[in-house]
Amino acid sequence: MRTRLAVALAAALLTSGCGFLDAVAHPEELQDATTSSTPPAPAAPTTTAGADVIAQAELRWAGDGSFAGSLAVTVGKVQTGLIPPFHEFAEDCPVSGPSLQYVPVILSFGGAAAAGPAGRLAVIPGPSTPGDIGDVGVFFRPGDDEDEYCRDYPPLPSTDTFWSHGAGGEATGYVVLDQAVTAATPQGRADVFPTLQARIGHLRVRDPDTQVERALTLGTVGAGTTCPDDPGAFCIPLG
Repeated sequence: MRTRLAVALAAALLTSGCGFLDAVAHPEELQDATTSSTPPAPAAPTTTAGADVIAQAELRWAGDGSFAGSLAVTVGKVQTGLIPPFHEFAEDCPVSGPSLQYVPVILSFGGAAAAGPAGRLAVIPGPSTPGDIGDVGVFFRPGDDEDEYCRDYPPLPSTDTFWSHGAGGEATGYVVLDQAVTAATPQGRADVFPTLQARIGHLRVRDPDTQVERALTLGTVGAGTTCPDDPGAFCIPLG
């Protein structure tokens, strides 16, 4: 298992992991005696223009249920024949650009939750996903710790964790199909992405100075579906 601090969009620091059991350590939660159970007017998260919103919810502090902010999850434009936009992927993962397709998944946090949001994105094939698409991989932009991607390849890692601060509460993950472009499908398999099942959870805010974390849960859900086994996480199609 690995943990990495990464920069999202040249300004965010992200923590990456591999596998559902890969998790960031949990120090005791921040204490905030001034937090009120009555939510202030929410600061709407920034979403990427032209992207499809697949999930949106109010966020609450897990400890006392008070208002913490908001979360919107959008899916960007499918990129064909390209690798994710950071060179470490090409250096570490034994898959080549021409056969790949990927789609960015943007998590936009608003309010107090934007101060240092962290969490996990996992993507697996759904019931209608074709069986000939190769691996489904999930990657957040790496950090400066020189840890390797795809260390346990094969297969590509289907889950990754993030920690973002200094980028306005936004984190971007990349969902990759490694055998999308073939002789039979020269334009790729963009239709496959909506059949994939995404799980977004383990949400929390990490203080960038103390590293202390405070857990988040979902409040009122405006779009998307919560997970049957965890109402504090989204389980949604990727599109």
